[in-house]
Amino acid sequence: MTGRTGGADRGTDVLPGSRSALDPGRAIKPGRHGLSPETVADIQRGRLIDALVEVVSAHGYPQTTISGVAGAAGVTKKTFYEHFDGLDACFLAAYRRGMDILYRRMTDAHESAPSWPEGVHAALRTMLALLAREPRFARAALVEANAAGPSVRLARLDDLARFRAFFAAPGVPPVPDAVADAIVGGIVSAVRVKIETGADDLRSLLPSLTYFAVLPLLGREAATPYLTPPNPAK
Repeated sequence: MTGRTGGADRGTDVLPGSRSALDPGRAIKPGRHGLSPETVADIQRGRLIDALVEVVSAHGYPQTTISGVAGAAGVTKKTFYEHFDGLDACFLAAYRRGMDILYRRMTDAHESAPSWPEGVHAALRTMLALLAREPRFARAALVEANAAGPSVRLARLDDLARFRAFFAAPGVPPVPDAVADAIVGGIVSAVRVKIETGADDLRSLLPSLTYFAVLPLLGREAATPYLTPPNPAK
């Protein structure tokens, strides 16, 4: 590996796959580079996570190999195994990092809104904008994750559970977990279909997804105004 880096890999608040693993700014100068082992490990792990998303989104998870991910990250297979015991572990790290960022951004948007339906609208707008801006992660997390192992599937079930929090708010009728899960699952399915078909911008889903989320809890009168397409200038 050639080049130099000024410090730890700063990817904790950007979706995996949004940066090139081979960016010269993330390279480590051979020999005496002055970086701690922890910093080197952090840089290598971040590059592997970004490379995994890059390779998976381009070729599909079933066709992804450890050699391919290591090569895309500019490290050896030995280095890969120093951080992950296999592809599923690397995929899981990428998935969890990305979903944590997505959930945090959506929560911030939801809590900043003046009402529950506006919060749902803001959270969905944030989600769609992030996924539209980072199509590699969107494809890896929502499409290719279907082919990943049981650890990734369990992580996706955990996400269903934590996204229930968006359906618990003052003045909002309580709903069974199964109902909240069905709404979240329907939203994820609609986004996944849009990614797989490549039709239009993901952000075009905002009106219908907001309507879909609000309708079961507050009824058609409260949900219908959200079917108006958003102003592109906003």
